[in-house]
Amino acid sequence: MDFRRDGRSFMQFKDKLVFLMQITQTSNKELAEGISVDPSLISLLRTGKRQLPRDWERLQKMALFFAGRCTADFQRRALAEMLGYSDLRSSMPTELLANRLAHWMKSENDLIDSITEELQHTELPVSTQQEAPAPMPKEQTMFFYGEEGRREVTNHVFQAIREAKTPCSILLASDDNLEWLLSDYQLSKRIQNGLLDVLRQGFTFYQIMPAINFLSRYTEAMRFWLPAYSTGKMKVYYYPRLRDNLYRRSTLIVPGHCVRVSSSIGPSNNFITLFSTDPKLVKAYTEQFQEHLYTCRPALNGYTKFEEFLPFTQELLAQPGDVIHQVVPLSPNTIPRALLEQCVREERDPVWKQTFAAFLKGIPQFEQRLSQYHYLEISRLPSVEEIRSGTIRIGTPYKSCASHLFYTPKTYAMHLRNIVRLMDQYENYCFLPLERDPWPDYNLMVNEEGLALLFRISLPPLMLELRRPELVMACREHLLRSAEQTGYEGIHRTKIRIRLIHLIEELER
Repeated sequence: MDFRRDGRSFMQFKDKLVFLMQITQTSNKELAEGISVDPSLISLLRTGKRQLPRDWERLQKMALFFAGRCTADFQRRALAEMLGYSDLRSSMPTELLANRLAHWMKSENDLIDSITEELQHTELPVSTQQEAPAPMPKEQTMFFYGEEGRREVTNHVFQAIREAKTPCSILLASDDNLEWLLSDYQLSKRIQNGLLDVLRQGFTFYQIMPAINFLSRYTEAMRFWLPAYSTGKMKVYYYPRLRDNLYRRSTLIVPGHCVRVSSSIGPSNNFITLFSTDPKLVKAYTEQFQEHLYTCRPALNGYTKFEEFLPFTQELLAQPGDVIHQVVPLSPNTIPRALLEQCVREERDPVWKQTFAAFLKGIPQFEQRLSQYHYLEISRLPSVEEIRSGTIRIGTPYKSCASHLFYTPKTYAMHLRNIVRLMDQYENYCFLPLERDPWPDYNLMVNEEGLALLFRISLPPLMLELRRPELVMACREHLLRSAEQTGYEGIHRTKIRIRLIHLIEELER
């Protein structure tokens, strides 16, 4: 699977900068004044003699400057084509556009970056009022045409949901992209909030995801649905066979109430959309969906209670194959036995007491897997001052968990010594310290057997269980690229060990 966006080759920062300056007709002097730097720096950045600024605030300032100058329709269309996102063509607020541009300039803004970025900006559902159409006669079937027809029929679907006396499972299958919706930013946010309202009222969703033909289109769909996924009230599946993307079809069913089916051929936007409240037609499409679902496999599920997370972590570690783990703070898997025993004795939260006990019991199995499979742990090492401040929690960053168990310099040094021991004893294990957290609010754990777990470590808790092979591959490749850029093999492994020893010695002074 080639994860380059629609066949586009990767662009360096200098190429992206030149592109943005060209479509905004910006000179070196204008950009320099806009971000308060010398014009000579802009010249060096454009030619590649200076690399991407590491200062995130400066990069955001630069992105905000360009976003403020991309107001014309042709500019938004050019950005949408270059970045591969339809929603950039719409009335997207300048601040949000600036955030997208900053992430694009910083990296390739791959699928995993997009997921964490979208979740970072996900807010709690707010009450929304959909435009209610006139009441429809019962058992009526209607047809709508084009993109405007798809937008119009959405109001009828929400009306049918509002009229449902008892919450049910809404069924959704899609083989098309969401360009018709995402090209209108205000409409997409209204429908997104409407979906969150529906989920809050007790409805659930079964969704069959579209094919991954182009990463950008798939990422757009993921962005749209992620707030709903994060509620834990959607079961998501995928069809494992190939599809040629010629016939595009989207089906949404509210069992016992209505069905909406939209179809077109190829890249055409000439959609024909059927909407019906005919009980026989609704029943027939419901049965078709169930038959389709039987051929599908689980793709993604969301969980919002911490006690639901541990079984999936244990499943991932029980499976054979290599594991890559990007974690904040240090992983519970490498906590030394003596410290785990102390945590079991002192922990007051019953869920975390049970969690520490599970990791304590699992030490032999964990070290056994290190003798067979590679395990790469990626984490930012805090400063000595941070550790001595007593604000770093053991095993979890959640404020609602392990509320009184914090590292001391002594216990943090104990943990680091165990990491050094594991590196010395097991060639398959490596700890890779980072200078900063690429995602301060997320942990990602991936194995070779087709399971990836993305944890949101800020409140409220969230875990996304990813099983679709392409998603798991994207997670694995993202972490591998990050690790390879820093280096963790050969001489790098030796340097890491020396760095850990120095930190231990400083903590024990």
